Amino acid sequence: MQNIKNWEKNYPDIEEITENSLDENSSLKKILDFVGEGKEVADFGCATGYLAHLLQKKGCTVTGVEINADAAKVAANYCQQVIVADLDFVSVKDILPSQKFDVAVFGDILEHLRNPWKVLKETQQILKKDGYVIASIPNIAHAAIRLSLLQGKFEYMEFGILDNTHLRFFTKKTLEDMFDSSGYWINSIERTKMAIFSDSMLLPKLNKQEFSSDIIKQMESDEDADTLQFIIRADPQPIEEKYAFLKEEYSQLVNKSKRLQSQLESTQAALELAQSQLIQTQSTISGMESSKFWKLRKAWFTLKKVFGWNKENS
Repeated sequence: MQNIKNWEKNYPDIEEITENSLDENSSLKKILDFVGEGKEVADFGCATGYLAHLLQKKGCTVTGVEINADAAKVAANYCQQVIVADLDFVSVKDILPSQKFDVAVFGDILEHLRNPWKVLKETQQILKKDGYVIASIPNIAHAAIRLSLLQGKFEYMEFGILDNTHLRFFTKKTLEDMFDSSGYWINSIERTKMAIFSDSMLLPKLNKQEFSSDIIKQMESDEDADTLQFIIRADPQPIEEKYAFLKEEYSQLVNKSKRLQSQLESTQAALELAQSQLIQTQSTISGMESSKFWKLRKAWFTLKKVFGWNKENS
């Protein structure tokens, strides 16, 4: 989403980019935090090398993969190696046959691919034992997009969530499904935010006055209404581990269900006992009130009240 054109406009000289100059709400800053220091990194869609430049300063070595040959030439100044390739037509293993990496980065790339599921599965083959994937992905469920759809609009833009080069669109749920079905589990998830009614080239322009307060309130109730991008770290999860995890999760749910059932049965028994005691007490009271002694006692107190008898008069 924040492609070459975006970065060349904001940073005419890559050398001007520093980690400290990045906004905390920047996907680039969050990616850097996820990568850490001293890693061997595969940067898919490295563009002109702005990420590689920053990773170099953190002691990382970067191998770039880029579809644009001109951008790749610039990136070569910051990468150990740059491979010009289109991931829609070559496999990850073919272009990186003998290398292993600590981290594979897909910075706003997966949404541009025909089959990101296939690419993610192939990427597992180039990761070291404890290697992982970092990806930033636009949120198609941002409230600005949803409000535009209410007006019957889905208009592609030069930049942003509706970038005219995007082939795939993801919500939080569907990106989680994508990584899950590709053999990963999401370890961490971060977000970049942008206000719903923002004057930005990354979102459709909306007039707030054209929407009812109820609709706006409903949109704002979604925790990801203002999420522009999801930035995730995902770790490979072999099928054996996934099976073991699901089996343990199932076991925990069964045990929880049994505990709740036991508590329910105990509560039901206590309720039935209390109701039985209540009925017994009511029966005892009714029996007392209908007895000859109770009636005589009641008559005696009535006479005392009529004649004003009390202890002082007795």
